Amino acid sequence: MPLGHDHPASSCRLCGTASRRLVADRGRGGAPLETVLCTGCGLVSHAEIPDDAEVSDFYATRYRLEYKGGFSPKRKHALRALRGAMARARRLAPLLPAHARVLDIGASSGEFTFVMREAGFTATGLEPNWGYAEFARREYAVDISQGGWDAPEFPREALHLVTMNHVMEHLTDPWAAMRRIHAALAPEGLLFIEVPNLAGIRKQLANTFHAAHIWNFTPQTLIAAAWQAGFTPRAGENLTHTSITFRKRMPGDQPPAGADAAHAEALWRQMTQQQSRGAYLLSAAPLTRRWQRLVRNIGEHVTTRRHATIRAMAEALLDQAALDQGSPWAGRHGWRMGGRAQPANSAASRAKA
Repeated sequence: MPLGHDHPASSCRLCGTASRRLVADRGRGGAPLETVLCTGCGLVSHAEIPDDAEVSDFYATRYRLEYKGGFSPKRKHALRALRGAMARARRLAPLLPAHARVLDIGASSGEFTFVMREAGFTATGLEPNWGYAEFARREYAVDISQGGWDAPEFPREALHLVTMNHVMEHLTDPWAAMRRIHAALAPEGLLFIEVPNLAGIRKQLANTFHAAHIWNFTPQTLIAAAWQAGFTPRAGENLTHTSITFRKRMPGDQPPAGADAAHAEALWRQMTQQQSRGAYLLSAAPLTRRWQRLVRNIGEHVTTRRHATIRAMAEALLDQAALDQGSPWAGRHGWRMGGRAQPANSAASRAKA
């Protein structure tokens, strides 16, 4: 079927429109993959949503192997995950009560669960891949169960924060997952979601879509989907990105706007014009992305070689962060050296011992 033509479809989960436009027939690496755009709201997804059992088996056994090259993270991947987890913790910790109950769905190798536990919260995780879940338990000694949002191990206590960092785009039914989370949250509980942002993406269209991402969101479609599940962005969130903290909807909250036919048309123009191969090659993006990747790789190589284990690397990062004023880990174990708070398990304390 030619790109741009109408694609047969059932009603859109977001807006009810039955009209789709085929935006790509290949995914990354040239693999066959039909991706469609809802003309009523701009929600982008696989043309055919895969079977639940097939997806569950894929993430339990093959996803990490195919996309990360193993059943436990490489050091550079752990470093990236640690830095990202610490950035999220700095953002989210001030919003929580002391000793809040935190659940990370799609916990990967356990970094966010680890850094939130070290910040004093009761943190647990769910990770569908058996290898990464086992790594998290072994390396970080964190409470990670194998499974997803529908696992029997889902905590029964009311939660103060649930996070899904680059998870929702992988789910066959993100709406069901968000409704399950809504029921599990305390009245003042929060849901943090981060997904790739399809709007304004700096990639050529041929490298934008791939099999693991069933759904492709923009800020408008993400907020609209969360609203349907009972959530709205908390005050002060940056709504131009797809990294948003949501609270439960309350009477008087106004439904979001923006996920409409005009948004769909703007996305279509972006993908067919700004993300064409010619436009991408003529932009600065190919050079800047390669340069940024080179600089990042050199820095990661230097950092990862300083430490004997991934756990030691994680502790060193937290030890350094604990010295920063306002850090969630500042004085986390209350021992002091030279007038400054030092974690009891810090590199300095271990050397003194």
